[in-house]
This record gives sequence, C-alpha cells and structure tokens, in this order.
Amino acid sequence: MVNVRERLAGAASGRLQDVVRAALGEPGAVLGEWDAAPLHGGFGGSSLYTLRGVARAGAAKHPWRLVLKVLAPVANQNDSTHIRYWKREGLLYGSGLLNDLPAGLRAPRCYMCDELADGTIWLWLEHIREDREREWPPTRWALAARHLGQFNGTYLTGRLLPRAPWLGGRRLRTWLERHGPLVAQIAAAPLNSDVRRWWSQPVVDAILRLWQERDAFCAALERLTQTFCHGDAIRRNLVARRGADGSEETVGIDWEYAGYYAVGEEVGQTLSVAGAFFGAEPDDLPVLDEALFAGYLAGLHDVGWRGDPRRVRFAYAAHAALRNAFNAVGASVPDEARRAAILQDQGCTWEELVARRAAVRPFLLDRADEARRLLGTL
Repeated sequence: MVNVRERLAGAASGRLQDVVRAALGEPGAVLGEWDAAPLHGGFGGSSLYTLRGVARAGAAKHPWRLVLKVLAPVANQNDSTHIRYWKREGLLYGSGLLNDLPAGLRAPRCYMCDELADGTIWLWLEHIREDREREWPPTRWALAARHLGQFNGTYLTGRLLPRAPWLGGRRLRTWLERHGPLVAQIAAAPLNSDVRRWWSQPVVDAILRLWQERDAFCAALERLTQTFCHGDAIRRNLVARRGADGSEETVGIDWEYAGYYAVGEEVGQTLSVAGAFFGAEPDDLPVLDEALFAGYLAGLHDVGWRGDPRRVRFAYAAHAALRNAFNAVGASVPDEARRAAILQDQGCTWEELVARRAAVRPFLLDRADEARRLLGTL
C-alpha cells in the first residue's frame, strides 16, 4: 500500500495545496493542519484515502475533505478492451467525459488527475456523503434507476456516444473469462458434505446449464444497441444527494467498469448485486425488480427513447443472471484468514454471507429463465 501520508508530506505537498484550493474555490488558501486515513473500498490495485484538514484564506479558516484514489498497475489488467482494465477510471476523469453527465446522474468532481513517475495514477476527488438513510425504499431505488435510464438513454437520442478504445470490448464476455475454475467448484459442491446444504443439485444443474449457454447470451447482448454505461451501478457505488437546486440526484462512484453495454444491462447489474450484498432482502427482490425496471424505462422515455422494451428486458435479465450466478462463495470452506477478510470486507460472517448468496441464487436463475424465453423474440 502506498504510504500516502509520507508521499504527500514530501514532494506532493504542494500538489495537495493546489487541490485544496480547487476544492474550496479559494485560489489563495494556505494549507494548515491535515491528515489522511485509509478508506474501505478500492478495486484491483487501487487504494482509497480520506484527506481532511483546515486551510486559511485571509483571516478565515475553511475545513475541507476530499478523497484520494491511487490506481496502481495490475499485471493481468493491461488490456484496454477488458472489463477490468486498471487505467480506465483515470482515463475517464482525465478525458473530462464525467464532467457533464446528463440529467440526475453525476460523478464526483475530479479536482486533478496525476500520473506519477512510478506508474501510479492519483485521482483527487470530491468527498461524497449520502443525504439519506443507507437503506433505500423501493421509490429511491426506482429514482436511481430512472437517473441511470436518462444517462444511458441520452446517448441513444442525441448526445454522441463517446469514442475511446478503453470504452469498447465485449464487457460481460470478458468478465466471464475468469469464471471457469469457479464453475468447477460449484459443480463439485453437492458432493462436499461441508457445503452441500447451500448447493442443491437442481440449482447447480441450472447454473451449469447457464454456463453452457453463456456464449449465446453474450452474442445476443452484443448484437443489441449499445450505449455508454457506468458498468457497476450497484448500491455501494450509488449515493443519494440533493443537488444545488434541491432536486434529488444520484452520484455514481467507482467508474472502472464503464464502457459500452446493451441498453438494460446497467440496471441488470444493480438488481443482480442488491440481494447478494445485503442491499435488499431476498424476499423483497421481486418488488425491487419491478421498481428498478419501471424506473429505468421511465428514464429512457424521459429523454425521448421509444424502442422495444422486450429488448431492454432481455439485456436486463440476461446480465443480472450472468454477472453473478457463477459466484462460488460457499462452494468450499475457507481458512481462518479468509474468514477474517470476509468479516472485515463484508461486515458479516462467512456463514451469513454464504446463506445470503444461497437465498438469492434462485432469483437470479429465474432471470436466466426469463432471458431464455425472451431470446426467441429478439
């Protein structure tokens, strides 16, 4: 992990003052006391830090807070067309593409984007706080989906689709490339007396069937109209805020999976992860499904889209199933170090996490069945 406090106290301290000035809108502000602390999150080789302190502008003292995201090279994530390309978020912020997102969705403001001599990229970002309770009611999920629909739909109804090689690539297909060993673990799970209670043979058979069909589903998704998407618009990457005019907005953070996806895939991912990561109870997923899809279609219609909703529903259901049905959590018993990591990262025990994933799995497989039926109508 980068020792960010030492780095900033040295050669980068002047840069921090520049960033604080930009964040405060005070070009003459002088940096005072400040501190940095690790922030939970990050992706691949990235690390997150909260920086906060006080700056003086004339006689006035101004408290400030921001987020520093350090992106570090990852050996197996150098393909710019792959879903896990490590430089993508830095390139997005550096390009300015996230400065003017449409309608109710926005990204954190990026004060500066620096590529250092050691190969790391430092993103100096606005600190975003949730304006409401962490647990969203269906209406707020629907509003977030509407904002995502407006965002995705704008690139279908007038705004030019951004063009860059690191936004292209067959995203869901490249995500699935690494899942072969996980599928093998899932196939063996019913034979393991320690874990078979979470892996019934009918469920495992349905997962294996979906695995065999993945190329056909991905090919169909790739034939559909593509648009610019966040790519990982799950609850922990969406923040409810009030805009300057008092209207509700949704802030999307962590844009490393952004790129071209079929219309509908965006909220398929939202749905797919909601139950698995404790954003919604498994029994509430049908209600959430209805709220998300209705909100998303409303957002598409808000910006003038008048396409076939069956195509959107196929992309939504297929992505929801494929993106997370092959998660093998619970297919083998972890050691104590892994158990401790799960408790720290997820805030629950391994047993609680496995039970939750098992409870969500039938719902995801129902979405696979729905996508199978819709595939014949495309």
